[in-house]
Amino acid sequence: MKTKSATLGGTPADVAVQTATRGDRKNMLLTDIAVEHTLVSKKDGVRQTFLLHPFTDTQRDSLGKFELVRDVSQPGLKDVKRSTFVSFHQLVELYAKGLLAEFGFSVRMCPGKGTYPAKLPAKKILPTSIKPGSSFDLAVQKVDISKPATRELKTALLRTNVQI
Repeated sequence: MKTKSATLGGTPADVAVQTATRGDRKNMLLTDIAVEHTLVSKKDGVRQTFLLHPFTDTQRDSLGKFELVRDVSQPGLKDVKRSTFVSFHQLVELYAKGLLAEFGFSVRMCPGKGTYPAKLPAKKILPTSIKPGSSFDLAVQKVDISKPATRELKTALLRTNVQI
């Protein structure tokens, strides 16, 4: 696995990244975070275990951003999943302030090696999923949690019915 300096979310970040190919798209993986996931085939019951990482999107408006997913329930309405895209620094800030856990956000993940046979899952990022001493971990430690969130982050979270 190669590590290099990359630009994630428009700002240079010294993070451990790896390029992964999904179909005709190349995604940058944030390898500082790793979550193990087991998929059981509905056809034959075969279990496959994958090591998943957050990845940046390759589409226009969300290029270089990570997808956050949240279940939203409203009285009298059907429960739905809402998603939004955030930059590397916004993801760091959300994690540092505990907002990912507080509002039940999951991060869309993809495997570092091999292909995932179904829709890419969204997983919770637990502290044990982050490599201690990694650049993501160090960035989280540097966040001043007393400062309010930026307007861009607040706007991104509004898509998921979260107001901070």
